[in-house]
Amino acid sequence: MKHLLEELAELAAPGKEPPQLLRQKLLANVMRPRLRYAPLFGKLSRLFDWGDLELAALFERAAQAEAWMPAPIPGVQLLHFTGGPRVAGADNGLVRLAAGTRFPAHRHLGRERALVLEGAYRDEQDGRRYVAGDLHEMLEGSTHAYTVTDDGPALLAVSLVGGVDVEGYGTLSPSPAGAQR
Repeated sequence: MKHLLEELAELAAPGKEPPQLLRQKLLANVMRPRLRYAPLFGKLSRLFDWGDLELAALFERAAQAEAWMPAPIPGVQLLHFTGGPRVAGADNGLVRLAAGTRFPAHRHLGRERALVLEGAYRDEQDGRRYVAGDLHEMLEGSTHAYTVTDDGPALLAVSLVGGVDVEGYGTLSPSPAGAQR
């Protein structure tokens, strides 16, 4: 028993680094597109009504430039897909915004839920800064605008019902034609 305790104590010794190869392998796995947002899979599962395997496949797809389509708003790209049964009828997708992009004032025609996956933006309505891991919910009829911070691009996971009426662009509605599973 004493021998086992000594071995456990040695493994738990502070400052002991794992072997370099193991560390490199761990870091490489975490940076793979399918696992990059794994810490947010619980929130993403609730947002899109999907399991971990579907989410991992989504991020593999998102790593491909051809999966994205430009939005009418400069600096914004979209990746649409069909979520699970609880979000049927919603426009589900990823929204990529360049650093410093301002998403103009818009009115929500239905409920929108946006989960920040990376980067940050500041909401002009309440002044709050939303960062990775934050869920921003807007009710039908609410209005706001926001600006992505200058320190990097932002990636949002969005589930939107009914579309938005965007100042200077008109009504942008869900796009089932661009959706894929």
